[in-house]
Amino acid sequence: MIRAPASSRQSAGFTLLEILVALAVLGLLMAGLVQGLRTGVTAWNNQTKALAARGDLDATDRTIRILLARMNPGGASGRPPILKATARSLTFTTAMPDAADALPSRIADVTLALDDSHQLSLLWAPHVRGIPTTPPQPEKVVLLRDVDQLDLAYWHDGQQGWQPEWRGPSLPKLIRVRIVLPAGHAKQVPDIVVSPMRTRWQL
Repeated sequence: MIRAPASSRQSAGFTLLEILVALAVLGLLMAGLVQGLRTGVTAWNNQTKALAARGDLDATDRTIRILLARMNPGGASGRPPILKATARSLTFTTAMPDAADALPSRIADVTLALDDSHQLSLLWAPHVRGIPTTPPQPEKVVLLRDVDQLDLAYWHDGQQGWQPEWRGPSLPKLIRVRIVLPAGHAKQVPDIVVSPMRTRWQL
């Protein structure tokens, strides 16, 4: 009986043990690739959410500052401003931003408050010239979601400092808006402090 040389047997193929070892190594490599891909996707999603949240915070900051700065201080006839100011909500008359040029009037009554769903919202109703048959329904704009708390304060003077309510015949010198996000949120909102308009303007 003629036997094949040892080199011929080795080149004939892989043994079962070699195939199992190769499959095990390939499995480890695939697991590492999948884990790396999952980590990369998670990091990308977190970064995207952080950027989106930061964009919402910037837009909210700008909107609140514009509306408070343009707050109506009262008519030329000497009547007091339309203002309902508490620690949890603020209703006032203001001039809407320039983007509202398409509205019949840019003057609107606005309420800033936190609703039952923990959404920081603006309710606004434009002023309509003449006597409308039915008053316009307020429109709701959600500024931020998942807000834990809204704290409002009003500066009186150096002696009394910040007050949780405002009942004076004129506007407060400063209004502070404090938006508290949940403790686990990556970014907290700095206090928004605005000085309302001091000169009178005609509605």
